[in-house]
Amino acid sequence: MALLKYSRLKNGLPILLAPMSGTATTTVLTMVKAGSRLETKNQQGLSHLLEHMLFKGSKNYPTARDLTQVLDSVGAEYNAFTGKEYTGYYIKTAAQHLPLALKVQADMITRPIFESAELVKEKKVVAEEINMYQDNPIMFIGDVLEQELFKGSSLAPLVSGSKESVNDLNRRQLVNYWQTNYNPRNMVVVVAGRLPSNLKKMLADNLNHLSAQGKKVVYNNFKPNYSSPRWSVNYKETAQVQLALGFPSVGAGHKLLPAVKLLSVIMGGNMSSRLFMRLREQEGLCYSIRTDLERYHNTGVFAIMAGLDKSRLSKALTLIKEELELVLKKGVSQAELNKAKEYGKGSITLLMENSARQAEWSAHQYLLENSLKTWPDYLREFDAVTTMDIKRAAFKIIDFKRLTLALIGPFKSSQKMLKYFV
Repeated sequence: MALLKYSRLKNGLPILLAPMSGTATTTVLTMVKAGSRLETKNQQGLSHLLEHMLFKGSKNYPTARDLTQVLDSVGAEYNAFTGKEYTGYYIKTAAQHLPLALKVQADMITRPIFESAELVKEKKVVAEEINMYQDNPIMFIGDVLEQELFKGSSLAPLVSGSKESVNDLNRRQLVNYWQTNYNPRNMVVVVAGRLPSNLKKMLADNLNHLSAQGKKVVYNNFKPNYSSPRWSVNYKETAQVQLALGFPSVGAGHKLLPAVKLLSVIMGGNMSSRLFMRLREQEGLCYSIRTDLERYHNTGVFAIMAGLDKSRLSKALTLIKEELELVLKKGVSQAELNKAKEYGKGSITLLMENSARQAEWSAHQYLLENSLKTWPDYLREFDAVTTMDIKRAAFKIIDFKRLTLALIGPFKSSQKMLKYFV
């Protein structure tokens, strides 16, 4: 990969170019620093609903059919995603169709129509999306955990909002939110893959009209204000219980983040990790167990997730605690750390062969971490981590007084499960 190339358009919009050799595709990604963490109580679900509405018609593509047909006609892959701190829109095409991809994406993001009739319909679509996630415990358990862990802050609500909150949103709120936050101070456009020589002119022609007016998004800091374990239960008649144990962790850009990522790999990042080997391979307690790491501005979540029979829950919690205490007491060996480094480097290298992954990586680094690091830079950070760094990371995060336990299954309460940790 060549060095990441950075520039700005006349209106101040940041542009990142990530040229890749040996690929016939190009991805254009626009990421906006506006997610559910930005929303007030009466706006919950607004960022996500706006993402949906930008596919429902724009100045040059007045209907969803117009927009999707033109992209489907060239075999493009396209979609969008909303998180707690950002929203992203991408189109991946064969390289020769990049001019079309730029034109369509710029139009849908900078010249949306917000047709009232479409808004009414799309609220129903979002309601079904909410049902889909909540009916799938494996997908939903992380949300249940973060609702409790971040309770009292804007990081707690679901990214989608609730069906009730989404139904209460109106067109004026959508337009105001878009006008306020979708501006060059909160956006970045990344083009990754095979890049044409006239790309900068193409970007300027499609995006220089975007107004620089609007507010710069600033997220409030989150600091855990509790000193005893917390719990949450989502009652559901299921044959398998989904559990999530979470601790507040470090945020994006924190100096310990590379060590925290490697700690996550060692504990539950693959099929030879400590938790997988202990609970699945040795004890046969579960089909899946893994660690999950979320990074936000100034905070994060280090989580352990598993699915298992209700009758095996007590033993599983006991063994999880034993493994957490063991890494606090003895740390990790150099051989174990080396293996985790190679796993992490190998996984990232495979991902970065994809132009869409390159684009998302670059946008995330710039917009959320104020960095222009490339993934080779990231790999060098991995190499620099020591066993002492892993121990520091473990002591920073694994604090049983700040543990949150979430369960989805046939339980009325999970409070009694905390006895394994206090």
